Amino acid sequence: MQRLLILLVAATVLATACGDDATVSSDPSTSAAAEAAAATTATTTPGATTAATATTATSVPYDPTRLAVGDDMVATSPTVGRIYTCRATFGGGGASAQGPWFNGDGTWDSTAKIAVQGDVAWDAASVKFSLSGDTRVVTANALPAHGTGTFPIAASDPAYAYDRNPNSISPQTISQSLPATPTVAASPGCIGGEVGIAVDGVPIFDGFDAGGRDAVAWEVQDACHGHPQMSGVYHYHDVSPCLDDSTSGHSSLVGYAYDGFGIYGPRGEDGKVLTNADLDECHGHTHTIEWDGKQVEMYHYHATAEFPYTLGCFRGTSAQGRPIGG
Repeated sequence: MQRLLILLVAATVLATACGDDATVSSDPSTSAAAEAAAATTATTTPGATTAATATTATSVPYDPTRLAVGDDMVATSPTVGRIYTCRATFGGGGASAQGPWFNGDGTWDSTAKIAVQGDVAWDAASVKFSLSGDTRVVTANALPAHGTGTFPIAASDPAYAYDRNPNSISPQTISQSLPATPTVAASPGCIGGEVGIAVDGVPIFDGFDAGGRDAVAWEVQDACHGHPQMSGVYHYHDVSPCLDDSTSGHSSLVGYAYDGFGIYGPRGEDGKVLTNADLDECHGHTHTIEWDGKQVEMYHYHATAEFPYTLGCFRGTSAQGRPIGG
């Protein structure tokens, strides 16, 4: 299976995702992490599983060893590189300590980050996308077709030193109707913690952990970039490298946002690897793409290696009702 060209390295179900609840005010004025400087090498914990990187430094317009940490990148209005969140406060939980992949200067090394060990198969994984008039119906149980790490994280797993995720993966009931021909709203909408559904039926959460920190940088996910929250919902905070993507040209569709627009991998027109600078405040742009078997000029989102990883806001109107697992 062809994997994503880029490891989209580094969230909650409203206030309950990825950890325990506490009330901590998030400061929207907090500045972005420091600009990347000369590369340094982070130490990988012996015995740990390292999340694989599928790119080289010469093929991408950023340094994967020095990605800006997106802690507190909250926006009260749509802003490039931040998340326009519906939440006024964040709870606690998530990773308990910084891993050695943090560079100590506001950046982190995605090539040195470890992953939760294990390869658990989910034979009951189920997902179906169907069209009914102007509606796309998604039915899934949120279990991935790929293997996952072992959760709760075992004390013997090197990841346990940084993230003691006590949650177990459990099937969910997802039945979601999305607009099949989405339209751009008069103004962008805020994100409440979940952004959409991947093509494998796994929910995609936004780039924050339960405390308003950069979830991809802080939390230790498995090799496919997933982990469970308190209700057992296995989810991604960025786009999984275990999803199929084309190896050249424009990236493939890897998910649907809750406003109905598509989420594509990291490459845009002519196969160019995209960064925040190439996309608008919601993390998307408009050009001709393949949509339901046709070539259509329409708005769509892209996943990138930079925070916020997927959506920064909804360009259309979110159709999501009750949060998954909520």
